[in-house]
Amino acid sequence: MGKAEARSAFIVQELTRHGAVTVEALAAQLAVDSSTIRRDLERLERQRILRRVHGGAVYADSLTYAHDLTFQGNMGKRVAEKTRIAAAAASLIAPGDTIALSPGSTTTFLARAIRQQPIRPLTVVTNAVNIAVELNAIPELTLVLTGGMQLPDFFALVGPIAEQTLGDLYTNLAFVGMHGVSAEHGLTGPNQLEALTFRATMRRSRRTIVLADSSKLGQVALYRIAPIEAAQHLITDAPDDHPELRAIAERGITIQSV
Repeated sequence: MGKAEARSAFIVQELTRHGAVTVEALAAQLAVDSSTIRRDLERLERQRILRRVHGGAVYADSLTYAHDLTFQGNMGKRVAEKTRIAAAAASLIAPGDTIALSPGSTTTFLARAIRQQPIRPLTVVTNAVNIAVELNAIPELTLVLTGGMQLPDFFALVGPIAEQTLGDLYTNLAFVGMHGVSAEHGLTGPNQLEALTFRATMRRSRRTIVLADSSKLGQVALYRIAPIEAAQHLITDAPDDHPELRAIAERGITIQSV
């Protein structure tokens, strides 16, 4: 591997870990001048791996989300926290696994982590159109996309077709992002149809892993998806002494703070 390729690999690794990089930090870490880093970023941008911003770069979106302001807004919130959660989730996946990914911004970060890591072969089931695009055409990755009616928020496929497809498939792991995670009120979301596909995904998985940044803990959305005991594992950036985490742990759920 040449020096330029080695720098590029390091830059992609830093993007996977942190969600964004700066020219200044990369130059210091790689002991090169800023102009060299800028050329590296330009080359990676041409390859559609990243998108340059002032002073650095962020991941390039596989889709243009501008028409969906709700999703785009959520993708830009708590980027560092969601990146850490996604990295921890990816570490639980082994070659040969069959996994499910729910719609959502944190699960989209997980899809990007999977794209950058050699977890192959792998089968991914999803009812999120954007996640399917993120994982499209990856060697040794089998992608199963449900049919169904598309909801404008989070590119989710829902309704009887999606529910039937999810109900006919079995997965080792289901990674789900939630709007609300509460020991007392369980797992909740804002849309009734989406709540039904979440239930179908979780019922057909041997192990359900909830991905939730600290802003979701203790929150309760309109529709109940499942009791907290329906999940076996929670990955979050909240500190271990967070009161909601203590209550969730008392219900027998494994807590992983990142």
